[in-house]
Amino acid sequence: MYPPFREGAVRVLLETLRLVKDGDKVELGDIARRARATESVAREVLTSINVEIRNGWISIGQASRIHLALEIARAGQLRDAARALTWQEFEEFAERCLQDAAFRTEKNVQVKGDDRRWQIDVVGTRGQLVLAIDCKHWNTPGSISRFKPAADHQRTATLHLLAMLRERRLGRESERQALPMILTLSEPPAQFVEGAALVSVEKLPNFLSSVTPYDEDLPFLTLPFSVVENPMSQSN
Repeated sequence: MYPPFREGAVRVLLETLRLVKDGDKVELGDIARRARATESVAREVLTSINVEIRNGWISIGQASRIHLALEIARAGQLRDAARALTWQEFEEFAERCLQDAAFRTEKNVQVKGDDRRWQIDVVGTRGQLVLAIDCKHWNTPGSISRFKPAADHQRTATLHLLAMLRERRLGRESERQALPMILTLSEPPAQFVEGAALVSVEKLPNFLSSVTPYDEDLPFLTLPFSVVENPMSQSN
């Protein structure tokens, strides 16, 4: 961002994300008016992050929209950025946040177990740590009950993921610590439900930077299928 018009720049980026859907065209003047900025400021902000403007019109694809959302998030409006994305883009956005936190990532991971297939939206690995994330791009309800089926699904899918990882690595994955997670747009009504952690997108970067595979406050899973105890606490 450019310091002389930091707030105006963020508004321009946010209104661009809201107005310019994947493949659509929007006039630069419309973005400037919605952002309460001049066209020259809007043009400068968008060209600074390599958004192409042709004859006063803007069209951006999904990759550019994710880039816009990350820029807005880094400027302190992560929740607004996430709300402007589609649910598919929300998954991509979550994956990019994981990558920024040094996780290796894979999207739409399918695992087999209990005579069916289970899908996990985003899987992130960093050392022994595995995060299995279900991205919920809906407004968080006041009741925890809506999360229970998703949390139960996520916990079971995570257990089968661990089994698959162990098979791929011939048993050397037994020390992996996996956390079933549900990522929400808004602050969830609880931290945990049915053995899964609930994390709002606004808190995701801080969570990713601080989480370790030995956090005794988190419901990690490992093989054999059991909740992991903090090994540091066992020495006390």
